Amino acid sequence: MTKNKTAKTSTAPQAAPAWLARMNVHRWYAISGDHPDLGLSPTSRGMRYLIDNDPARDPTLNPARTMREWLRRRSGREPKAAWSGVVGFSAITEAWNGAVYASRSGASGSMIVFGGGHNDYFGSDVHAFDLATRQWRRISDGYIDGDDSEYGEGARYPNAEYPDGSPLPPHTYGYVQYDPIGNDYILFKGQTELGPNVKAVAIPHLFNLDTFTWRRGPRHDKAILSSGGFTTWDASRRVIWGHAGDDGGGNAFISFCPDFDERAGTFGHWGEMFPSKLPGVANGNAMQWHPKRDIIVVAVHAHDALFAIDPAHPGRDIVPLESVGHKPPLQPFAAMECAPSIDRIVYFSPMDGGVVHLIAAPNEDGPRALTCPWTWQVCALAAKSMNPIADAARRSRFAVNRAHAFGRFRIASFDGTDVAILVRHVDGPVYAMRLN
Repeated sequence: MTKNKTAKTSTAPQAAPAWLARMNVHRWYAISGDHPDLGLSPTSRGMRYLIDNDPARDPTLNPARTMREWLRRRSGREPKAAWSGVVGFSAITEAWNGAVYASRSGASGSMIVFGGGHNDYFGSDVHAFDLATRQWRRISDGYIDGDDSEYGEGARYPNAEYPDGSPLPPHTYGYVQYDPIGNDYILFKGQTELGPNVKAVAIPHLFNLDTFTWRRGPRHDKAILSSGGFTTWDASRRVIWGHAGDDGGGNAFISFCPDFDERAGTFGHWGEMFPSKLPGVANGNAMQWHPKRDIIVVAVHAHDALFAIDPAHPGRDIVPLESVGHKPPLQPFAAMECAPSIDRIVYFSPMDGGVVHLIAAPNEDGPRALTCPWTWQVCALAAKSMNPIADAARRSRFAVNRAHAFGRFRIASFDGTDVAILVRHVDGPVYAMRLN
């Protein structure tokens, strides 16, 4: 696939958040909540934590309709709603869900969170953490007007969206990315039904962060985008590359471009579909497009190795890459991001206890970049740095999935400085680490 010569990675430089100048390098800080680090004041009440914006907690959206529910709330328990599912709102982070960093949402960008899946959570609400204000906001209520029969098992929606146009929330895994040109959060796959027997479908949805509205992409009739898949954003071509997971017959490596296709009446268009490049070992991997080498680097945990896909020739076989240096054992559910200021790919797994790893591409272009070693470096934590994985788990009162990162680890860049942003659980702070 050829590059899009007109594509740009952003429309304007982002203002660095005020707290960035207070940070030491390679040290994790809590930047929100009731007791943030860096001498920061507590975040405003009602915006301190993701759970503060749970739509089920809003009595105007979810009034207590039965005496049982009224008593439940009087006793201090979390409110229930028709869309709560079995787990409730905490599933938006804990149920195999990721996030994106949206550079054009707010003065310094925002982390955007959405997701559910299976019986865990049926809400299609969307939330944003603004890096400049350090506040959480619910930017879309989601579909809140249905009764119990309109959520979960038996509630079938052939276009993978509720009556209000918002998508049924899947386990997003690594299936979400951000388009800075359109200022869109992109959900690569859809679900026509939630509940114990979910039905995946290759229908993408785009949430615009200017209008706070959803748009639906076209259905791909042959691609099976099963659970456990992963994606990366290719800014030069303005496409999201996606690889299906293995579950349920996942079969595709394919791209989606969010440009409007007026003839189809939907938004965006699919690229050519190619067979799975990692049959039997696709679940839970991570990948990242390298902008200078124009290579998609894939961390394949089942092989404990890096592999490469050539986006200019996506039909070619995936090839192994040689790793040298201090490579950790590769884990499922990890994250890979590009840090442009230091020209490194960043690998992060919560199983490494908050340690970040950097990957340097070889100083070669073209095919030689596939045959020369890729060098790993440990970003050793500074003295007195917390472990954000342990800290977040200690703070949370909900059951948590400690191993999951997905897209809830992202890199934000400000005038030559790369910053790691980490969202862990709904009732804990957001964490940040300055990389350079």
